[in-house]
Amino acid sequence: MYKTEKLLTGMVFLAIVFLLCSPILAGTYYVSLKGDDTNDGKTPATAFRTIAKGVSVLKPGDTLIIKSGNYGTEWIKVAASGKKDAPITIKAEEPGKVVLVGPRRGRGFIILDKSYIVVEGLKLTRYGSAMYIRRSSNLIVRKCIFEDNEGAGIELNDSNPGELKFSHDHLFVNNQFIDHANTQDYGTQMYFSTNVQVLNNYYYGMHHQACSFKEIVNDSRAANNIFDGFLYSAIYVGQNDDNKDYSTHCYRITVEGNVFRATKKYRAKRAICIANVDDAVVRNNFVDSVYGGGGEGCIAIHPVANRAKIYNNVIVNENGRGQPALYIESDCEVYNNTFAGCKYALEVIEGCAPIIKNNIFYKNKVQARIKKARTYKVGSEHKYRRFDNGKVWVWKPDPNKKAVFAHNCWYPAWDGMGKTDISVDPKFVGPLTPYKLGEYNPRFKPDFTRAYAYKLSKTSPCIDKGVKVGLPFAGKAPDIGAFEFGMVRNGK
Repeated sequence: MYKTEKLLTGMVFLAIVFLLCSPILAGTYYVSLKGDDTNDGKTPATAFRTIAKGVSVLKPGDTLIIKSGNYGTEWIKVAASGKKDAPITIKAEEPGKVVLVGPRRGRGFIILDKSYIVVEGLKLTRYGSAMYIRRSSNLIVRKCIFEDNEGAGIELNDSNPGELKFSHDHLFVNNQFIDHANTQDYGTQMYFSTNVQVLNNYYYGMHHQACSFKEIVNDSRAANNIFDGFLYSAIYVGQNDDNKDYSTHCYRITVEGNVFRATKKYRAKRAICIANVDDAVVRNNFVDSVYGGGGEGCIAIHPVANRAKIYNNVIVNENGRGQPALYIESDCEVYNNTFAGCKYALEVIEGCAPIIKNNIFYKNKVQARIKKARTYKVGSEHKYRRFDNGKVWVWKPDPNKKAVFAHNCWYPAWDGMGKTDISVDPKFVGPLTPYKLGEYNPRFKPDFTRAYAYKLSKTSPCIDKGVKVGLPFAGKAPDIGAFEFGMVRNGK
């Protein structure tokens, strides 16, 4: 009898170990307009009726498949977290064909204190904020459409700096953010988070800030997105002045490989704004035929954009009324960019010391100007807090600081050229054709064909005429301009 008990105990122990070590059994559930929330949801024939009901039953590893249709107004809150090897997936059977319509208020889809969730293919319109995310991590939102919501398409908004540790590792990819009438103030609005990747999305219309990294967003990236029209800023990196009792400073944000352009219905003003952020990188972007505005320029570098690096960008046919293609009010590094056919290419505010090297300024109506700093009155200064000491300090221009111009090509010449600058026709490969304004065109792979017209021809006098600035180059020395001759970029 004793041996039998030992044998049974051993078998029970092995069974428990087996259960603990076994992979999570994933389930698939369905939602359909023909369904019923009293069903079990486990087959298309026994589908749930509401998405909210379907989401409420999901466990790690489960997938919810939503049949196409207009589900009207629903309020959806994710009930459980997935796991690293068993995420929860909520997906439309046909991306873009599952529609949720809000009452012009409220949050349509809420992810609070959750992790390892995938949301795919939903269309949310007319909510306050269509998708609200807080204190969550490892989320993927892909192939969704956020159209004409009142506040934001995706609002990633933890409420204070103490929650920074809870919000990290998010991927927003292949989504559409559409704002027809300046109702959806933000496409993607992000606060207090680390490693947020905004990749291959399409933004269209009149967003106030289409993609905004607001307060304390670190080690994040906006890459390979397309922006067709935007009201003020397509990408805003770093919040404005610190007007709160904590520092809103951001660190290490990269903006790369994006395309910005105007449309027939929606003019585009400021493509990229950098403010109150350390170590921002703006590279390999193409700004095509926008209107330059928002008070500064197509790319604006504000005070406390510490150590910002702006390189290998192409800005062409900027049509601003008094606003430049590149506005600089901070110490930064501006290397190997091309500015061509703009009404107004460059403005540097006195009192900062940007390093401007290896750039081409080609046939701009106004090549550049150095502008006197504004008058700073008590109470209206740029105020900032820093993580190192939390004390408030005020940015003011330093009259001892001067911009450095070296090894640039100005055609025609500018009277403020540096001693090593040149004035020659850079001889682009062309053809430099006018841009024809388009409309809604939801593509997710940026097209740099027009930018490639500004590559250097074999006989360009800008080849090997630059200076080393830490960027890769071919030949005896770096070339001047955005494209190094003989090197591949963006696959071409």
